[in-house]
Amino acid sequence: MIIGWIRRFWLVVAVLAGLGALAGYAAGTLIPPRYTSYSDILLDPNDLQLVADDLYTRVASGEAQLIDVESKMRILTSISVLGRVVDQLDLAGDPEFTDADAAFEPGADARIAAVRTLGERVRVSREERSYVVTASIWAHTPEKSAILTDALVSAFLVELAAVESDGARNASDALNQRLAELRNDAAKAETAVVDYRREHGLTANRDGQLSAQSAVQINTQVDTARETLIAAEARYAALSSGASGAGAQESELLAQLRTEYAAAKQKADALATTLGPRHPSLATARAEQAAVQGEVDQEVSRIVEAARIDLQRARDVFDQLSNAAGAQLGSVFSDEQAQLELRQLERTATSTVAIYEAYLTRAQQVAERSQLNTSKVRVISPAMAPIARSYPPRTMLLAAGGLVGGLLAGLVLAAGLGFLQYFLAGTRTRPAAPPRMRAA
Repeated sequence: MIIGWIRRFWLVVAVLAGLGALAGYAAGTLIPPRYTSYSDILLDPNDLQLVADDLYTRVASGEAQLIDVESKMRILTSISVLGRVVDQLDLAGDPEFTDADAAFEPGADARIAAVRTLGERVRVSREERSYVVTASIWAHTPEKSAILTDALVSAFLVELAAVESDGARNASDALNQRLAELRNDAAKAETAVVDYRREHGLTANRDGQLSAQSAVQINTQVDTARETLIAAEARYAALSSGASGAGAQESELLAQLRTEYAAAKQKADALATTLGPRHPSLATARAEQAAVQGEVDQEVSRIVEAARIDLQRARDVFDQLSNAAGAQLGSVFSDEQAQLELRQLERTATSTVAIYEAYLTRAQQVAERSQLNTSKVRVISPAMAPIARSYPPRTMLLAAGGLVGGLLAGLVLAAGLGFLQYFLAGTRTRPAAPPRMRAA
């Protein structure tokens, strides 16, 4: 029965089969072709070790190696790498990479649109238990596909080198910033040693003590200052006591004034024996005696003040020399506390300078390391222009598929039409129901 239906509607089957073949042929002809090129990259996680203590540690465990490979695969499809490809090939001005976005976003940035379109065309895969990664990009022409894939791989290698170089450069900058602090610390430590030697009178000889000759000279000066102080104290005590004749040897003026005072006093006493207390001559003699006495008192005060100043000066000089002698004598006799502190300061200075030199050497090594590329990532299969398109399938294959699809659709449609015709014919020939049943 079904075969009969199909024979009855064979024209429908033939028409749909032909339409399917035409549709497949049209699809293979009209759909823009896509050509995909492939490139294999070996992402070896173990980098080259060009220096003994490299800045980057080498990956040891298998899981860590796989994580490193997966991270590099992510870099391969990152915006930085895609942006390098867009800038290198000027894809921002290529209608193939910007028209689709411009149609929907008229104000969109052409470079961003190109990066987005390129990212949609990139595919990266890795076989299990392998460090070989396959990168592919499709385009509408074989040559362009190969150019895009090669540019992607080249940008990826440049990005990896830039990552290592930037890391080394950042480490070098951090070390250089720390070097400035270490340089200041080393200078402060060495200055502290020099200042401590100067403050405690420690020379830079083998035992760090003053020479015996310097100590003898200081002691001689102290003895001289002590004798000067004793003489100044005796002189000041004699002048301050107000003893008769004190200070006469200090000043010829004082001796002369005292002689004049004695003469004036003798004259006043002689007049007092013959004249009354209110006699003008006696009053004049008393006034002359008082004036001479005032000059004597002034000269004595001046001499006493000068003696006091000399005493204070002698005491200051003695105290200074005594302090200096005590400090230097303590150094001569190996003041253990000072020596311990000095040795501690020297050890601190030595260790600080050693750390600074180590950092300086390391900073120079890291600066040179930023110029080296130790990555073992290499391209084992460069991209080649594909011979056949990857999408859509070949035109003949699409036409054959359309033919088969149309044939199947025609068979189904012919069977459906035959069944529908059979159903309608059966409905017309079926007997009517009794009146009682119709009433019910």
